[in-house]
Amino acid sequence: ASKAKQAQSRVKALDKLERIEDVAADAPKVNFKFQFKTEPGRHILRLEHMSKRYGDKLILQNTNVNIERGDKIALIGANGKGKSTLMRIIAGTEPVEGKRQLGHNVIMAFYAQHQLESLNVENEILQELTEAGSQRNEMELRTVLGSFLFTGEAVFKKIKVLSGGEKSRVALAKTLISEANFLLLDEPTNHLDMQSVNILIQALEQYEGTFVVISHDRYFVENVANKIWFIEDYQLKEYPGTYHEYEYWQEQREKDARKNGVKIDKPTPKTEVTEKPKTNGSEQNNLQSDLKKLNQQLKQVEQEVQHLEREIDGYETQLADPKIYANVNAMQETTQKFEKAKKTLNQQNSLWENLMESIDQLEGKLKTT
Repeated sequence: ASKAKQAQSRVKALDKLERIEDVAADAPKVNFKFQFKTEPGRHILRLEHMSKRYGDKLILQNTNVNIERGDKIALIGANGKGKSTLMRIIAGTEPVEGKRQLGHNVIMAFYAQHQLESLNVENEILQELTEAGSQRNEMELRTVLGSFLFTGEAVFKKIKVLSGGEKSRVALAKTLISEANFLLLDEPTNHLDMQSVNILIQALEQYEGTFVVISHDRYFVENVANKIWFIEDYQLKEYPGTYHEYEYWQEQREKDARKNGVKIDKPTPKTEVTEKPKTNGSEQNNLQSDLKKLNQQLKQVEQEVQHLEREIDGYETQLADPKIYANVNAMQETTQKFEKAKKTLNQQNSLWENLMESIDQLEGKLKTT
């Protein structure tokens, strides 16, 4: 009954609000005018019977990748699953077992945090984009830079005085003005505020080429991807639809799995395990004690993740409020809080992944005792 009353109160409050026509129409619009030197063939990239491991840690096993012209792919999943490794494999910078075949006339551009090192620190921002070889005039380059919050005299700042976030935005702008017909984007929304994220979404919507993007930003993925990739049981798997459709499919899949007593996304090593000597009772007690502590930490992290997700949802709601949007100081303050919460959430997700790996290892040891 209390929830029903809350819902009724919310409806009445909403009815009292002044209706504003198309707030989104005030958001900045941009036309990137992507330029391709050459049109690629139908097949962009194929990887066959691909396997990858780091020492004893298996990442991928005998899996296949097929990217077709026009694919807009989002590679999603928790940290530590091998997403960035797969991206480097696609780029051809990571050695891998299997066959790699790049398609005809494919021109690739790769954006990742480590690309910041390729920026010429002695260049000014505008100069850096001019030297990228896109043949765009100064006005076009200023328009692109303005979309990423470099306006007026700011375009003459030296790269060496920029913050890490500012360098990321320069590197992303440099990637987008390239003549590449195949983009690889590893966490491109990191260090971007909501306005810049929306600009990037518009750019990728206008992009007629092919791209693969890694992102934990649900809003971003929902708006740019027409295929979803995820790594499960050391295999690359594909859902041929939007992120919203993928979420619904995954929920149904998990429900069916629970009914059948099957666990989803709990990979078990497919490599041979050598028999380990039995441990004594004291060692087993120590393992169980360690496992209990890790599970307690995991529960705390999961609660923190849920709290941060609710906090981020709240900031997104505030940033969509016309009153906040019209107040520069309030907008900046809320954006800073939003970015801080996102950064903390990424850290907590990484911690969760590490804890899960440790728990899996301990459970494996206990099974052999």
